[in-house]
Amino acid sequence: MPLCLTASEPNYSKNLKTTITFILLLFFTITTQAHVGSAGVVFEGQAGKYALQVYVQPPDVIPGTAKVTILADGADISHVGISPIYFWFGDEGTPRSDEALPVKGETNRFEGQIWLMNSGATSVQVEIEGARGKGKLIVPVSATSTARRTMPAGLGWILAALGIFLIGVLTTIFGASVSDSLQPVGEKASTKTIRKRITGSLVGAIICGLLLWIGNNWWNSETEKYKKNMFKPYTSITKIVDGNTLKLTVDSNTVYERWLSYVIPDHGKLMHLFLVRKGSMDAFAHLHPVRIDTLNFAATLPNLPVGKYYVFADVMRFNGFQYTITDSVEIKTPVKNSSNIAKIGDSDDTYVITNAINAKKTNLPDQNITICGTPGVRTKLQDGSSIIWEEKPNKPLLAGQVYDLKFSILSPEGKQAELQPYLGMMGHAAIVKDDGSVYIHLHPTGTVSTTAINVMEKRIGETTPTPVLLPPMVFKDSVDKVLSKIAVMTEVERDQFLMPSMNHTQNTKEHHGGMVKFPYVFPTAGNYRIWLQIRINGKILTGAFDANVI
Repeated sequence: MPLCLTASEPNYSKNLKTTITFILLLFFTITTQAHVGSAGVVFEGQAGKYALQVYVQPPDVIPGTAKVTILADGADISHVGISPIYFWFGDEGTPRSDEALPVKGETNRFEGQIWLMNSGATSVQVEIEGARGKGKLIVPVSATSTARRTMPAGLGWILAALGIFLIGVLTTIFGASVSDSLQPVGEKASTKTIRKRITGSLVGAIICGLLLWIGNNWWNSETEKYKKNMFKPYTSITKIVDGNTLKLTVDSNTVYERWLSYVIPDHGKLMHLFLVRKGSMDAFAHLHPVRIDTLNFAATLPNLPVGKYYVFADVMRFNGFQYTITDSVEIKTPVKNSSNIAKIGDSDDTYVITNAINAKKTNLPDQNITICGTPGVRTKLQDGSSIIWEEKPNKPLLAGQVYDLKFSILSPEGKQAELQPYLGMMGHAAIVKDDGSVYIHLHPTGTVSTTAINVMEKRIGETTPTPVLLPPMVFKDSVDKVLSKIAVMTEVERDQFLMPSMNHTQNTKEHHGGMVKFPYVFPTAGNYRIWLQIRINGKILTGAFDANVI
């Protein structure tokens, strides 16, 4: 992986590192990544007749190696291959796949590493062979540089000593090439020969010094480019207007204005915006602001209490790359929307008031609250239904481990509830750490949006060497037409339109038992709150759960 130097490192170390890392530092066009504090990608899907769970740990510097772990649904697998596919090159530019090897002692778990050489919209292709035939699976991955690497001081001194030795050898060779090498065998070196040797050595030293100076300047230039293009969160300026409208303006200092002209709907919405009250985390809203212009979005606020809120806004570019725009906003007076207020947003906007994190009581006595649940305990939802988090009570979760967050939903009569698709999926979940350092928007397939998968699969199906850079639907008028079309669809039509590759009839049958799960890896220890959103009988319901991660 590339090495980035600190200002305190000596120049000779920089010069030598320039030569060593020349080939490694080729691409530095860095983009940002989706979500906050969750670098790993978890995805569950079908590869032919095999059900797979794939966990990708991307590198924090590009180029770099990504670790890929595959968990299969059986022990009848003979080969698993993994390879990167870049949006701009398609499968035509895919390198030969590397083999993921079985983990010792486990018959259905495989691990391997692949190099990610380019930043931007990328995916990992998993190819599997076994008794059930062959299959392929695409997992979109965020390839971004988020860190710098410094060379250990000891290694720098070793390389410096080797560099001095090589310079000495080169200058000696230069001197000998114009003096002793021309001397007849057996003849004693003359004063003229000695003078030529010294002159040649000086010329060699000057050439070596010039090369080191050029290399040093090149290295410093590339280091500055790397630092400039490292991941920097996109931010916004969020305000409350007229007491009941949230206005989000993307900060043009963190993103090119033209960039937002290439946003496409993800699950039917241009933006999924989440509000979480800081500290207590007892107020939560999932909104879908409309686009006023390239940089400005707006939505009507639900009846939220006063306080400071985290703002997490998800958008997707035409190449399937997801982004999270972050900010905070303060609601200074309680929001009291009535039916005669013009609504900016849509019917899928939701909110819920709960008790404070890791507390049984609420600081909002005047609010109708939904009590936050705990693992294994039956918890009431807004319509009288109940939900159970199928995790062992009083058992802390471990950071860095893949979990299937399973939830069972029961009707008010205590029977298994029948879930309906919500925004093209059988459920959505948002997870936020209590200090705001981690945020993720989950689906039953994992941390990856199915829209991103569809975009990459479409790109792989193209035969052109480069993708169509400006799809017609990305322009504002075309996007508005698409969103207007979605707004008047029935639920079935909308689900089929948003997720054409999903068998919604079969998916509904699979969730007839009222069970939905979300694969996820908690990145760090701490206190988290999970909000689960489902649809039953046409109504969107939100449950909340606290998770203690060690």
